[in-house]
Amino acid sequence: MNFRSLLAAALLCLSPAAHAGEEVVAVLSSAGGAYLEAFSAFQASYGAPVRYFDASKGKTNLPPGTKLVVTFGTRAAAQGYPPGVDQIYCMAPGFFLAPGAHSGKAIKISMRVSPARMLSKLIEIQPSLKRLRILWMSPAYTSFFEAYGEAGRALGLEIAVVKVAGPDQLPALLRTAIGRTDAIWLPPDPLLVSSDSLMILRQFAWNNSIPLYGTTKGMSREGACASVGVSFAESGASAAAAVRSLQAGESLPKIIFPEVTELTLNASSAKRCGLRFSPEILREAAYLFP
Repeated sequence: MNFRSLLAAALLCLSPAAHAGEEVVAVLSSAGGAYLEAFSAFQASYGAPVRYFDASKGKTNLPPGTKLVVTFGTRAAAQGYPPGVDQIYCMAPGFFLAPGAHSGKAIKISMRVSPARMLSKLIEIQPSLKRLRILWMSPAYTSFFEAYGEAGRALGLEIAVVKVAGPDQLPALLRTAIGRTDAIWLPPDPLLVSSDSLMILRQFAWNNSIPLYGTTKGMSREGACASVGVSFAESGASAAAAVRSLQAGESLPKIIFPEVTELTLNASSAKRCGLRFSPEILREAAYLFP
């Protein structure tokens, strides 16, 4: 059993029984997999025991005295919590708490790096990049991409943001990109990102030598040339830092973009798209799929 597995097993035994005053509790969409990995990193970074609840077992009733809840996953984030309780939510792509729906502070830990950092990294990966097309579908992203346009202009990139009405519309939309774009980027949009849509996008990228980029290791595994995003462990560590900041009385933005990025590469997809990774990018990668 590796260290991560041992740590996760220890936390499963420790967290429900030992905790610090109940002022801070955690709610996981399920007590396993990526959620547990992120919670393990949160617990280690926070440095004090925090009790967790499993949202897959039903509505969570927070213990008396809870001042702050840290949620992992959309199911946990969307449960709704008592008035006045602050909420830090992570691993919930495409989900944003509606303004006014939460009387306490609501801080989202993004699964994306900041627009400027992400676009800069894509330029490092593909120095010839001048025109980037962003595809999206989730209603939560409606007013989301203005910052990408601003960051793109500062870097000399032309950003085209294209809404996808449904997965069946993808082939027609992609055909309009031929000759008009140098690469395509997918945010962590749960309505758009699926095995079927990734297969369509991968084949288009390969057939037309237009690199596809994503935000998660899974997207690279399914055919994106590279993904620039935030690891589950970094999500948990960033949530712990946000908790400490709130407890210290500091002001925080509504969305926090973690500083530490995870770069994942797919060598086969890059070759099919005519993309060659530099030695510097290869050294930086956390994962390289053959």
